[in-house]
Amino acid sequence: MAAAFYFLLPTLPVYAVNALDANNNQVGYIIGVYSLSALLIRPIAGYMLDAYGRRMVYIVALVFFTILCASYHFSYTFFLLLLIRVFHGFSWGIITTGGSTIATDLVPESKRGEGIGYFGMAMTFAVALAPYIGDQIMGQNNFSNLFTISTIVAIASLVLTLFVKMPKVSTGETKVQLSKMFDKRVNRIALVMFTGAFPFAAIISFIRIYSDEQGIKQGALFFIFLALGVVIVRLFVGKVMDKHGPSTLVAIGLTLTVLGLVWLRYIDSFWPLMMSGMVLGFGNGIIMPTVQTMAMNMVPIERRGAANATFFSSVDLGIGAGSIALGYVAEYYGISMMFFICGIIILFPLMFYFLFVRNHYHRHVELLKAEENNA
Repeated sequence: MAAAFYFLLPTLPVYAVNALDANNNQVGYIIGVYSLSALLIRPIAGYMLDAYGRRMVYIVALVFFTILCASYHFSYTFFLLLLIRVFHGFSWGIITTGGSTIATDLVPESKRGEGIGYFGMAMTFAVALAPYIGDQIMGQNNFSNLFTISTIVAIASLVLTLFVKMPKVSTGETKVQLSKMFDKRVNRIALVMFTGAFPFAAIISFIRIYSDEQGIKQGALFFIFLALGVVIVRLFVGKVMDKHGPSTLVAIGLTLTVLGLVWLRYIDSFWPLMMSGMVLGFGNGIIMPTVQTMAMNMVPIERRGAANATFFSSVDLGIGAGSIALGYVAEYYGISMMFFICGIIILFPLMFYFLFVRNHYHRHVELLKAEENNA
């Protein structure tokens, strides 16, 4: 499923520029609209996963996701491309919220950080291989093959899903209420993820175009080195989180992200580009599972759908807003300066975590443990 999606993520901007004559401003909207539509659906997805159970919601969303992969064949104008991206974002928002919630249900509390880390590695491999494979499939603007293979992979994902035994967790409370869609206990963590995800929109949208501008061949290999960095740190980051807590990991992860983004400002050849990708992979591989585990540790099992919706909504909002805003920065100041500005932005969540999140997290974890012991 993730591979079908990530085939398209770095290649659709190329499709928009080469086939639809889009400019840098418009390229930002390709990533932005899917992120914002995923953001809009996640609260509803979290409520539905908790109220109606995981299996039905997940499978129906995956069916629509597959149909939408095929619909890119008909994106003859930039407007149609954006319209498909909106609906693809809806399905992606439900699938990713549901998949993470199901994985969390299956992992015991004592190994939650480790389990979420390993689950995330599946997405990591998709991020690593799919963009490069998609770039190779696309070749010299062979977009039809790209859309066809993405659809075939999505169909395979749907078939495999039918054989997965999903946990039967549901509240049965189907009355729609805003409080069931979000969980305010993870709002501060969500703000960290919003600002942390904001600059990653720049990487998704512009790294392929940037490498072409710099005359660097095989720039799509950046995503493999990015994912290699993620895989390396995820082999141990979950165990560290379970044993020692999140604060040191958050500090290291965000600092590495700052360094990687600032480094991108100055690269002009293949290997520096790849190494900056690996450094950014280290940062992302530490931050994502650590902060998501924090969110899951703060809520009871019947609220994990809502908590995951809150968490991923902040990521979507960061990527969506970042894609659109940074598209204008890239257009007027250049892509390299845009990456430097992104590095500066990451300093905000680093400071915010230690000022407002760390103590808040530990307090709510203790409250939840006390409630469970008294139940």
